[in-house]
Amino acid sequence: MNVLVINCSPKQTESSSYYVAQSMIATLSNSVPVEVEIIDATRLPHIDSAYADALCSPDCHHDLSVGSLALSEQLIASLDAADMVIIASPMHNYSVPSSLKSWIDHVVRAGKTFKITATGKHPLLEAKPVYILVSSGSTFSGEAAYQPDFFTPYMQAVLATIGQNQVFFFPIEGTVSTKAFVQQKIETIQRRVSEHLAATVM
Repeated sequence: MNVLVINCSPKQTESSSYYVAQSMIATLSNSVPVEVEIIDATRLPHIDSAYADALCSPDCHHDLSVGSLALSEQLIASLDAADMVIIASPMHNYSVPSSLKSWIDHVVRAGKTFKITATGKHPLLEAKPVYILVSSGSTFSGEAAYQPDFFTPYMQAVLATIGQNQVFFFPIEGTVSTKAFVQQKIETIQRRVSEHLAATVM
């Protein structure tokens, strides 16, 4: 199984979402051979003018070996080759962090991962399970929600544009708390994810 991990946290491998991602991979490895590719989204540049030109005229020929078009090709190839995608990300200001947005801008590309027709946008990629592990200092879900959540609906909509409709969210909320409380939250999410994998993948 090819697993693609998109790590979007400025805390890198010390983040709670990445910790759960590694736990997921360990669980999968107990049942099937796993090959992992990890992309550090915090190091991705923004799209450049060559990419913007290609986006505005996807039917024309463009040099795919330069700038962010070349990076876009690589990131799309990694996504296409994956059997499962794990996105480990914080929630920033009610929505996605700029690192995750940069990855999205590179892989959600007209003429490459979706096409524009008279009836709307149609995906060009094959669907695969996408697990989104999103950490937040506050609570954004359920009756106890303390802040808005623009992260979840945005990710559902933008991933559906490229054919990814098997999206599973596992929020790690209240991370601005004591170390013991955060560890308990992480362990709870780890159990939930393991149960989900056992029921759907393994």
